[in-house]
Amino acid sequence: MHLAKQNLGPVADRGLKSAVGQFHFLPEYVVSYPTTVAQALALLFVEYNHAFGPLVEANREWNDDYRYALGKTPVNYAVQIDMVGLADEFLATAATMAVADVREFLRGKIFEIENSLAMYQFLRKIFRNGHASQFETRFDGTLDQVRQLHGRPIALLAITQPKYTAMRAAEFGKRDGETLTDQEVKDLSGFDRFFSPDEFKDYIATKGGRCEYLLYVRSSDPVEKLKKPKTILEHPLLGDPHLRRIIKENAITFNIDDPEAEYSARINDTKSYMHPLGMGYEIAAVEDLLSPGAKQYLVDRESFDYDGPRLAVPFAGYLQDRGVDLRSIENGATYLRAKPTKGAYGCYGHVRGSLASGRKFRRPLMQELDERGGTYIVQPEMPTPIVTNSHLTDGTEYTFIDRNFLGFDTLGGLPIFLGGFRALMSTASPEVQRGRVHGNKDTVWAEIVG
Repeated sequence: MHLAKQNLGPVADRGLKSAVGQFHFLPEYVVSYPTTVAQALALLFVEYNHAFGPLVEANREWNDDYRYALGKTPVNYAVQIDMVGLADEFLATAATMAVADVREFLRGKIFEIENSLAMYQFLRKIFRNGHASQFETRFDGTLDQVRQLHGRPIALLAITQPKYTAMRAAEFGKRDGETLTDQEVKDLSGFDRFFSPDEFKDYIATKGGRCEYLLYVRSSDPVEKLKKPKTILEHPLLGDPHLRRIIKENAITFNIDDPEAEYSARINDTKSYMHPLGMGYEIAAVEDLLSPGAKQYLVDRESFDYDGPRLAVPFAGYLQDRGVDLRSIENGATYLRAKPTKGAYGCYGHVRGSLASGRKFRRPLMQELDERGGTYIVQPEMPTPIVTNSHLTDGTEYTFIDRNFLGFDTLGGLPIFLGGFRALMSTASPEVQRGRVHGNKDTVWAEIVG
């Protein structure tokens, strides 16, 4: 969707204590969401928490698992919703729509929802302008409410050494050997302490097996394993059942797996909520997308008299619910995107292309399913809007997504819109050409408030 030229203002740089370096942002361009959009996202957040019920039960090892994050339903205290960027025209229309209608529109515009936030200094400080940003105020307030509810401080925990090293550099700007104090952690991230695996083991030993912190666990695999899923990792914490039980009891993030667990029990970086919420379609094999006749077509394309692969009835039903033209999927006019259901975030492991293409979509998807094991979530590819910044003399053209954050008000028992970040990337970027609009060194950020 091409939008008219718009004056987004100048691009500025924000220097933070991070190995990433400078972050680019638009200080004069602020996107304001109407109340209906914020409320619709809140309703989807409530559904998301409900969907974690069976996922947490499948992941359960001990009765006290996640005890500080369980109420009538599991409670993800903060989430990140990655979705199609909402153009001004839609935002104006949405202000007059029923919240339930906005919710259903947004249901089909969400790439995924993540329950373990990262880059806290960036999130809290990039839009500071002489005072705390909306996100900083509301996110810090959410953490304070969790502390108040349970009467305990909150610590970050990296469960592998590579993750700890990467976080020290990206989140806090610390090189190997440089000291990181608890006060620096609090000032930059909002959390009270940051544990490495060895530090956590030593801490538990000195406390006789007790943990006095709530644990905000960063359990995503290092980039090396995301790129090469058969990479063997050392698990100094989660590989030890005694330590894993302590972590699961005190974790306020639903992302703790036994490294040897069956696939069905795993919850780390899960997208298993997407199928029941109608946000994606889960498959174990490429044939799950196709009718029996289409399976024959895959085996012997030349002899099968049909101009394209037909859709399996359940997959067709999902697409119809999302308002997608079935024929456009069958003939390849609308692309599909497939992503690992568990154990990966960002664009790692994604396969994008036409269902009608064996070489460019079906074959790579088969290979990824075999390499990563488990299942994949499939969605119709969602085009992102394009806007030209008329303020810049070169007329830079951007495409953009919206990254929104919601927290849970533990006192009122309701979700709260923390704020959002519009991620804009030049349409000439190689990443955009590959269908990847995300946060990297070339991204320009704009604030979303609501």
